[in-house]
Amino acid sequence: MSSNTPQRRVLLLATVSAFLLALSACGNDGEVAGTADASAPGTQTIAALISRADDLSRVEELMEDGGLSQTFDGTAAYTFFAPTDAALDSLGEEFTGEEARPALLAMLRRHVVPGYLTAEDIAAAVASNRGPVEMQTMGEGTLTFAMDGENVAVSLEEGAASAVLGEEMLGANGVVIPIEGVLADIQPGG
Repeated sequence: MSSNTPQRRVLLLATVSAFLLALSACGNDGEVAGTADASAPGTQTIAALISRADDLSRVEELMEDGGLSQTFDGTAAYTFFAPTDAALDSLGEEFTGEEARPALLAMLRRHVVPGYLTAEDIAAAVASNRGPVEMQTMGEGTLTFAMDGENVAVSLEEGAASAVLGEEMLGANGVVIPIEGVLADIQPGG
């Protein structure tokens, strides 16, 4: 009996085809294309993520001037509910000068919680708690999270509430979640 039977050739062809198909699904970095987990953390730090975001340039500037960039380039994990440029612009002209910088930096610290939390994690915590959950900020105050329809809303005790935007950025040392409002009630120069 010949070792090169038609059945053997079909089996060999099927095996080679399956291997080539699997190989073609791999990207240049060896990951299987189309299977990358969108919720997997990236390799960039929070500071690097913010520097690449189009709508967080004011936050980036404040972080650099106030020394927060070094914190967000470190290894400790944080979740930053970062006000967009439009949110900071809505504060008005009195929050664009040097005299407003300390108040803005204090406000930013009140938008940061320790740990690596995604919007999905927060929504799951609210569902598990069957109601709002609270988290202590890195500044003064506590953030409260609740569901607003299908979206997570975040508020600071004396401040405004804001919807959490869906375009969170996952980094090696934390999560940046842009929000469309400023949570803290701040005064210029204070």
